[in-house]
Amino acid sequence: MLFALVALGGGLAMALIVSGVMFLRLHEAEQLIRNRDAEHQGVLDRLHENEYRLRAIIESEPECVKLQTADGTVLEINPAGLKLLDADRPEDIVGKKIYCVVAPEYIDFYRENMRRVFCGESVVYEFKVHTFKGRTAWMESHAVPLRDARGTIYALLGITRDISEKKNAEEQARRHQTELARVARLSTMGEMATGIAHELNQPLTAIANFARGCIRRLHADGMSPGELIEPLEEVCEQAERAGEILRHVRDFVRKSELQMKPLDINQIVRTVVKFTESEARQQGAIVRLDLDSGLPQVQADAIMIEQVICNLVRNAVEAMADSQWSRRQVTILTRLVGDAVVEIEVGDTGPGIDGAVIDQVFDQFFTTKLEGVGMGLSISRSIVESHGGRIRAESGRKGGATFRFTLQASEQQANKHERANSIHS
Repeated sequence: MLFALVALGGGLAMALIVSGVMFLRLHEAEQLIRNRDAEHQGVLDRLHENEYRLRAIIESEPECVKLQTADGTVLEINPAGLKLLDADRPEDIVGKKIYCVVAPEYIDFYRENMRRVFCGESVVYEFKVHTFKGRTAWMESHAVPLRDARGTIYALLGITRDISEKKNAEEQARRHQTELARVARLSTMGEMATGIAHELNQPLTAIANFARGCIRRLHADGMSPGELIEPLEEVCEQAERAGEILRHVRDFVRKSELQMKPLDINQIVRTVVKFTESEARQQGAIVRLDLDSGLPQVQADAIMIEQVICNLVRNAVEAMADSQWSRRQVTILTRLVGDAVVEIEVGDTGPGIDGAVIDQVFDQFFTTKLEGVGMGLSISRSIVESHGGRIRAESGRKGGATFRFTLQASEQQANKHERANSIHS
């Protein structure tokens, strides 16, 4: 039969063979498509499983997890986030901008951190919010960029937690430290009363002498009013000097909040020296200044930094008073370290610090003085660290102790100094 078909019509036989091959290939193609569809469905199933698993993790996460767009619109937030913001339902915040709960004074700061995230950074920042029920709270957010398959950042993923208790504890500790520092300043003023009285006695004595001179001239014959101008101007000048001393004593012991602002550190050093040089002279010591005139201003609270320098100078003077050395000198030095850090150094020519205890000098209640309470250097360290600086002590091989602490230059002054350096270089 086959031979007959071939004999009668080879073309028909070829067509049948081709048709059979095509059928087999079509069947194979259909099978391949079914396999691919099954594989694709498996991929989809796994993606859905991962999505469900991820969503379950996010939903059960005890901290706020949220997605935001570049303009601050909240795309998604978990139940913990709703609870954190005192929201009753997702619609209260989803689809709205996060700035509706961020405290007004932190909106610019929040925007800047969002900008950094959408530039590819991972950031951690603290800010304050006013929740939907009017509660004020501190938040800490860890934010990272989310990218699509092409690497484009399309959202911010933020994990946020309430740090109000931590902030309140820090505030209470800071207030306690501030009050402790004020008590220490009162104690210092009491110890320095003799020196302050001496400083006040000089202008008061001058005022009395010039006033008596004016009275004598008024009683004398032939005296013209113009002759009183010079002594009366001197009276005014000395009265202002006495008033300045009293004013600074009052400021030094006042109770106030930390007031950070750009300051001339050299001027602070000179002010402290005015208060302490009388006490230094009584102990047979001199205070020498080596101040860098080209320093940028520092960001600091003037009274607090005066307290640190005053503590260090008085400690140096007292250390030398206990020694038998004839050369008693305190040297205060200021210099720039890098472009944005100012270092203040107070050194003396006393016996130095025992190497066995040098690491303990900043501990509370540690003292080498018979009548000391061990709070001056501890408070000094707290003040310096609250300003973002560091303080350390060193002892020379041949005697003498040196204390160094750093302060940050104010941002504007640091930028100005950096530009000046680049121009000169």
